[in-house]
Parts: sequence; C-alpha cells; structure tokens
Amino acid sequence: MTTRKDIDMLKGRFSQLSNFNQILLSLSLVVGSSFILLFVGSLLCYLFFGINIMTDTNALDINGANPNIPALKFYQAVYSIGMFIIPPFIIAYLLSFNVGEYLKINQSTKFLSFFQAFLLILVSLPLINMMGELNSQIHFPDSLKGIEQWMRNSEEHATVVTQKFLKMDHLGDLLTNLFLIAVIPALGEELLFRGVLQKQLSKLTGNIHWGIFISAALFSALHMQFFGFFPRLFLGMLFGYLLVWTGSLWVPILAHLVNNGLAVTASYFMGRGQLPEEADRIGSSSMMWETSIISLILFSILTYHLFRSRKRQVEC
Repeated sequence: MTTRKDIDMLKGRFSQLSNFNQILLSLSLVVGSSFILLFVGSLLCYLFFGINIMTDTNALDINGANPNIPALKFYQAVYSIGMFIIPPFIIAYLLSFNVGEYLKINQSTKFLSFFQAFLLILVSLPLINMMGELNSQIHFPDSLKGIEQWMRNSEEHATVVTQKFLKMDHLGDLLTNLFLIAVIPALGEELLFRGVLQKQLSKLTGNIHWGIFISAALFSALHMQFFGFFPRLFLGMLFGYLLVWTGSLWVPILAHLVNNGLAVTASYFMGRGQLPEEADRIGSSSMMWETSIISLILFSILTYHLFRSRKRQVEC
C-alpha cells in the first residue's frame, strides 16, 4: 500500500535527469495521464449520460445524426484535464522540490502586468485575424495536393466541432463553454506548454527564444488546425514572452483566458443577434490592412512597454 512517505520520497526524485530525459519523462507522463483519463471519462459518461462509448460510438460522433453534445463537452473536459492540467503538477513534483516555483505559479505579480496582458490581447485581435486570413490562403504545390486536401478536411472537421460546441441558447450554455473552451485550456495549456515544456526546451537548446518558439510551435500543431497554425504560433510565442517578462505563469494564463473567452462570448451574442457577425472577423475582411497595421503599432508599443517594465524590475 502506497503511503504518504512513499509519495514524499518521489519529490524531486528525477531532478538530476538530463534535459533530454526530463522531456521524455514529461511526454510519457502526459500520454499516460491522457489514456487513464480517457478511461475515466468513458466510465463517467456511462454513469452520468448512460452512454457506453465502447458500444455506442455514434453518440459521441460529432458528424452523426444525433450527437450528444453535453456528453461530448463533458468527455472533452475530462480528457483536457487529464492531458493538460494533471501532468504538469506531477512533472513538477518529480523534477523539483518546489512545485510552485517550477511552474512559476507562486510568483506575486503587479496588477499592471495583468492589465497590460489584457490590453495586448485586445489590440492584437485584428492582427491575429489577418494572420488567420493569410494562413487560410496558403496553397501547396501540385506534388503535395493530397496533403493539402487532408489538412483542409481536418480544418473543416474542426470547424464543424467548433460550430456545434458554440451553439448556445441560454446563459448556462455560455458559462459551460467559457469553462470548457476558455478556463480549462488557459490553465492546462499554459501549465504544460509554458510552465513545463518551454522551461525544458530552453534548457535543452540553451536559448530561451528557441524554447519559446519550439513550445509555441508544438502548442499550435497540437490543435490540428493547419490553416490556423501561424496565428496560434504567434499567440503561443506571446504567452511565452509574457511568462519570461513577468516571471509569473498567471499572466499568460490570463491572456489565454481573455483570448478564448472573448471568442466564446462574441459567438454567444452574435447568435442572439446582439452583435454583428463581423465582430469576430475584424482585421480579416474589409479594411484588413488598415486595421492590422494599427493593431501592429499598438501591439508593438504595449509589448515594448511591458518589456521595459520587466527590465527595470530586474535591474532594481
């Protein structure tokens, strides 16, 4: 029987592993936790929704005639927690004697840093939408048309999932989606990609910028939406630098939460006819270049100010 003493003995047990082996251990724990939570999610779906995933696969088929959207959302939440939120704490426990310090979640941060991160997301939205518009227009050479078609089919499938998940009839649906699409990803993806992988990749490469770039690329690739790769890469790098400049993971978590939360909230009000449908496409339609240039200028000013504030803080 495992005791508290046995668990305590594992604290920092693998801190002496090489950087490469720490990454392998981390990825193994993520995969292992994901499989365990997939099984747990299956059991919970049976208990709460009466769905046996092993025999009733159509109930969770988003393209099926009658998919059970509440069950799908529940299953997605359980899986996301198992893949993104639980593993970083286990990894930090095994590789460090101070979990909070390892993940940068015990750092006190000035309100100004949170406010600047909030503004950065707001002003960068047209720029991000422009990147998405340009990214979607990429075409491969004829020799790679098969790969391009597969990517576009994956993109269309992801769009169908998003549309069905974002169909909201009342406030309860909005709150559910904010938890599923904003809160869980903001916490989990930042814990894993910025709190763990960015740190480990920076040590492996010996360069913080490479660590930020590679972890952001992995973050974007994981979404399996290839024609939205560059906007997510941009966001991933922004979140990475926010962590470096502020020293607190809570700042990129807030920025991630704001980005996803705004999209969900806008979709809710557009569905009710209280916002024009163009509200979430500013920067990707008419006046694309004008709004994007303004967005880039404001983003650059805020980024520079945040960088300078961090530099002065370090020097003090």
